[in-house]
Amino acid sequence: MKSLVLGGTGFLGGAIVDALATRRHRVAVLSRGATARALPAGVELIRADRHLDLSVLGARSFDWVFDTCAYTPDAVHAVLGALDGRIKRYVLASSLSVYGRYDAPGLAETQAVPDAGPADFARAAEVPSEKRASAMAYGPSYGPLKRACEKVAEEHLGDRATILRIGLIVGAGDYTDRLTWWVRRFDMAGKTKGRLVPAPAPRERPVQVLDVYDAAAFAVRCAETDLGGVWNVAGRPMPMSDLLDAICAATGSAGEARWLPPAAFEAANAAPWTDVPLMAPDGPTFRYFLEVDASRARAAGLTARPLADTLRLLVDWDRSRRDMSLTCGMSAEHEERLLLTEPQTRDVPKP
Repeated sequence: MKSLVLGGTGFLGGAIVDALATRRHRVAVLSRGATARALPAGVELIRADRHLDLSVLGARSFDWVFDTCAYTPDAVHAVLGALDGRIKRYVLASSLSVYGRYDAPGLAETQAVPDAGPADFARAAEVPSEKRASAMAYGPSYGPLKRACEKVAEEHLGDRATILRIGLIVGAGDYTDRLTWWVRRFDMAGKTKGRLVPAPAPRERPVQVLDVYDAAAFAVRCAETDLGGVWNVAGRPMPMSDLLDAICAATGSAGEARWLPPAAFEAANAAPWTDVPLMAPDGPTFRYFLEVDASRARAAGLTARPLADTLRLLVDWDRSRRDMSLTCGMSAEHEERLLLTEPQTRDVPKP
């Protein structure tokens, strides 16, 4: 089948391109050319900025369109308008952020989702053109605007639209560095950094990660099997202690997690999620943030590879780029302040 991938040189988009090429589909990538990524042999590169001019699509038609970089409804309008119905299925990479609140367990696709409001659209209008392709540029309006993107797709295409509400995807090439920070920190523990690594208690704190290639495989499966509608796409929740144990095993780390209460991180001015990756903000709104229900997608074919496989590739990739600073994570000053705090519990990584 003939596919178009918007954002096909990015993290998720690149994984979708690889999955399509491996399955011998014809693939074209629409990209501004700002991100360098080698494309598989036979993949066509179409140079265009979706926010400026899509006339390059001309009268072309595609069986499937995968859109991984739509952050505002006008971006979806522009693509669907340029293609003028000449597609069979549109697969939109949305986000679990559309739900807004995570104060109940087992959050499923039937949960009501808030719409974007005037303030969200005003914020989108203020984003400079050069930053429109960055999710972080939209701040707290990111989730509501993603919902607005979903609605445009649903209104234009009905059951020909597939909405993937994607959770925390990880792997080599992840520009967010959320899992990568923990991998690098434990890999360097006892070498160039201290053996004790502050970690947010309790040890059973849930985390929910999914390999980017598993998310990509499900996106392609939806196209191949003509699955429409809304899908939560996320990994199975697991205790954070198990994740850190797996990182220690993958890196051969001599590091040791020092489990500290959330109040300790607040006192050290270490912000959840940004300074402390994978730590959801404390409080009822985010209590079940990393425990979203993706059972419907699993029943439809979403699979998750062993965590050790993901970590092996991630470790090798990060070791090849140690000269690059990470985009999130605790600073040395954060760690120094935290390690002066009395630990809640102590976790010795499994051998």
